Amino acid sequence: MSKRLLLTLIFTSACASAPPPPPVVAPEPAVNVKIEPSPEILRRADADRVQALEVEVERLRADLRDAEETLLAVESGMRGAQGRAEAVSALAETRIQVDRAARRAPWRIEDAEEARAKLAEAERQLAAQHVGPTVFFVSRARRIAESLTADADRVRANPNTAFVRGNRVNLRRGPSQAEAVLKTLPARFPVFVEGQEGDWSLVRTATGHVGFVRSDLLAKR
Repeated sequence: MSKRLLLTLIFTSACASAPPPPPVVAPEPAVNVKIEPSPEILRRADADRVQALEVEVERLRADLRDAEETLLAVESGMRGAQGRAEAVSALAETRIQVDRAARRAPWRIEDAEEARAKLAEAERQLAAQHVGPTVFFVSRARRIAESLTADADRVRANPNTAFVRGNRVNLRRGPSQAEAVLKTLPARFPVFVEGQEGDWSLVRTATGHVGFVRSDLLAKR
């Protein structure tokens, strides 16, 4: 057997026994891994939710106490120029307080309107010479104003506070337009920014909601 024939046989045998080259596998598409709210963020959200409920419960209890005091005053025949003068003064002071609180917490417009409705009822009661009910409605309006002021102080004390820029901005479950809407936020509504993912911000609201908002729809101050 010639040397050339022998080399040909060896090469052919080697090629036949060699393992085939591995198949070319197309790379898998990149997966967009979503960031999830951490347990600490959820804990803070729960604390905010509990605090908001406690504030509302205490306000309702105070309203009940005022109602009882008003009934006692009416039954005891509360009358006189002095009582009316005090009611007029309280009404004027509370109106200023409500207007100031509404400017500081514009995201709570419904609560501010409720306070103004209480003041309007107080004026009607005063015009009818009902001093006790006047004081009752003034007190309710004042407590709403105090709640708005406390909310404004808490929001502005947080360095991560941002405010909604659009009129109706969706808070979504994840950082995508396809994710479910958890809540619709009104203009100037405050949120606490907890993180970023692309064009989205992970935020927490003062009422305990956690979700994602497009970052371009938020303003720092």
